[in-house]
Amino acid sequence: MEDNECQPLETDETKEICVGQVVHSLEEAYNLYQEHAFKMGFSVRKGRMLYYDSEKKNIRLKDFYCSKQGFKNNEREGEVAYERGDSRTNCKAMVRFSVTKDGVWKVTKLVMDHNHDFVPPQQRHLLRSMRKLSEGGLIKSIVNGDIKVTNVRSYLGEEVGGVDELGITMKDVHNHVYTEKPKLIEAGDAQSLLNQLQSRQAQDAMFYYSVQLDQESRLTNVFWRDGKSKVDYDCFGDVVVFDTTYRTNKYNLICAPFVGVNHHWQNVMFGCALLSDETSASFTWLFKVFLESMGNKQPKTIFTDQDAAMGKAIEEVMPNTIHQLCLSHVAKTAPSHLGNLNSNHKFQSLFRKCMSGCDSKEEFESTWNEMVNEYQLHDHQWLSSMFKIRHKWSTAYSKGVFSADIESSQRSESKNSLLGEIAGKTTTLTQFVLAFEKMVKKWRQLEAEKEFKNSQSMPPRIINISETLRHASMIYTHKIFKLFLNEYLDGTGGSTSIEISVCDDVSNHEVTLNHMPNKKHVVAFDSSTLMINCNCQKFSSMGILCSHALRIYNIKGILRIPDQYFLKRWSKNARSVIYDRTHKGSKEDSSSNCIDSMTTGDDAGILYHHAILKSLYNLVLESQGHKETQQIMWNLLDVGVERVHQHINKQSLNSSAIANENTSPQNEDDEHVTICNPLSAETEGMSGAHKKGHFEKRKRSTTKAKQNKEQRKEENFCTVGSSMVEPSSVPHASVAAPLKVCKALGISQK
Repeated sequence: MEDNECQPLETDETKEICVGQVVHSLEEAYNLYQEHAFKMGFSVRKGRMLYYDSEKKNIRLKDFYCSKQGFKNNEREGEVAYERGDSRTNCKAMVRFSVTKDGVWKVTKLVMDHNHDFVPPQQRHLLRSMRKLSEGGLIKSIVNGDIKVTNVRSYLGEEVGGVDELGITMKDVHNHVYTEKPKLIEAGDAQSLLNQLQSRQAQDAMFYYSVQLDQESRLTNVFWRDGKSKVDYDCFGDVVVFDTTYRTNKYNLICAPFVGVNHHWQNVMFGCALLSDETSASFTWLFKVFLESMGNKQPKTIFTDQDAAMGKAIEEVMPNTIHQLCLSHVAKTAPSHLGNLNSNHKFQSLFRKCMSGCDSKEEFESTWNEMVNEYQLHDHQWLSSMFKIRHKWSTAYSKGVFSADIESSQRSESKNSLLGEIAGKTTTLTQFVLAFEKMVKKWRQLEAEKEFKNSQSMPPRIINISETLRHASMIYTHKIFKLFLNEYLDGTGGSTSIEISVCDDVSNHEVTLNHMPNKKHVVAFDSSTLMINCNCQKFSSMGILCSHALRIYNIKGILRIPDQYFLKRWSKNARSVIYDRTHKGSKEDSSSNCIDSMTTGDDAGILYHHAILKSLYNLVLESQGHKETQQIMWNLLDVGVERVHQHINKQSLNSSAIANENTSPQNEDDEHVTICNPLSAETEGMSGAHKKGHFEKRKRSTTKAKQNKEQRKEENFCTVGSSMVEPSSVPHASVAAPLKVCKALGISQK
């Protein structure tokens, strides 16, 4: 669109920029293009400026460009800028203002076509040229992001070049922060928590929770997750870390979050529970509720601490899931069992090697026998018990297990320092849940920033002429590409290889990294299919190719890694799920971990249900911050509802019957069951953070006592108004009620 006169088109929010439009200053000109850029979703770069005179006082012409104009300049003062991402796409979009000597600014050239995707509405505040203050919204966002109120003004000052440029005082900051406070419902602590969960469910149609009570109507266990957690689990639920090493203080309840890792190598929250004890009955209840809230999709691998009751529950509820122990828990609990061996450096070296330094089962066996024989530990009870379950904690036995390289609970435990700050000796259950959600919100804000960075720039490749790196940088996120880059550099420049055998199209190679000359890895390469396999099994466990395999691809002249070696869960498009409407439930990308293949009958219906719910949920999140996108969504919904109802009427289907199929029965008395607080814990002298591990020194009940406790728990519970069949589609959550409530309502015990 160039050199053609038009009249400005006004919308509800801004004026559409067009050729011939007039403003009266440089600031107005910049703001005009800024408003247009924000509405479209791109950032602005200031361009060239021409003057009427040599003293550069009177502007004659001014250009503003799309920030992606031109190409990245890799050379800066003779050095390659390795760490700078490439955000340029040589976009030609721009606006030119010609200025008369009387100071009238007129749009004389306007190029509207961009060669890149626009930033979605929910990320536009992150655009570089949009970083400005507005109506206190940024202040509230900063405080909600856990920055102290006293630091807000100085933080904002750094953003604009000094606190004197802000035009706001600390009083203004406090007014913005404290004008709106969340109102907690006046009720008992447990009842207030239930009210809060019900309120969250009313706001989020995909929110799910479940509460369990004892025979005195006291809250014992509770689990919740929001709709975003369900979406996260669909895409990244292949590996789960379940951590129970943190307790709230007032009731000494166990905080048990389900944590995963996303495609930016960041923590994601799948859900959280508060448990009253660590019995098998509690864990079994929780794992069943968790799976049912996630459409009964079991993770490939779950990492936990070493707890017999937990292991029993996982084996019962998740038979298809591989149970691994967190190495950090093993390392933390070992000293309490090793006595004087804790100060023996050679023993410690051998034990650490058994945990994560052995490349094969044979090497583990050899190292373990050396350790046991040298220190006469054949009868050591704890070491003997650990040897029996070595497949759960030694990396030598888990090389073929997909773990996203999570070999410990560091990701889950990293939240404990935050939890220690949000919970105190008098923290109520509702306050804890609100603070917990605030922490999760912060995680998601960090992910949004990474998503923005990945959409606006390519990761630095170091070797720009490498086709392998160019291709990988287009697929992987910045973080995963960096991991891939390290493997690539180690393989191509930091290793040697020799061909040891050839049979038909398959050749075997021995690869040695220069900094580890004693370790040799065997790589098998099939030249007919380009398939490659290394005995280190990094691809099986991590999902990216190892340096050994990349070495062989390089010497064989394979410049473009086959698509089968790019897992979608590590890609920039990891969150996109393509639902094939023609083939019921098939997937376009077989590497996607987002949805299981279910092709017929009820399974196809469940797949459709989850796929369309997720798609709509994501659209709602993306559109909610902009009036025009909201209107588009309403229009689409109106048309869709009308067409669906028309088809249903043509097929003579009874709409009420459909409603009955998709809604679980709920007893009217369910909502009137009043729950009581858990028993308060003794808080005097209690630690504010971690509880001791399973094998650390702490008071423990006997096996018989635990069995009796679990039996009493099973006898005293039943389910009222269960929504376990399809949790994401029902308007209420399940509440496990005590036996006396079941009798009062005249229902059977489960």
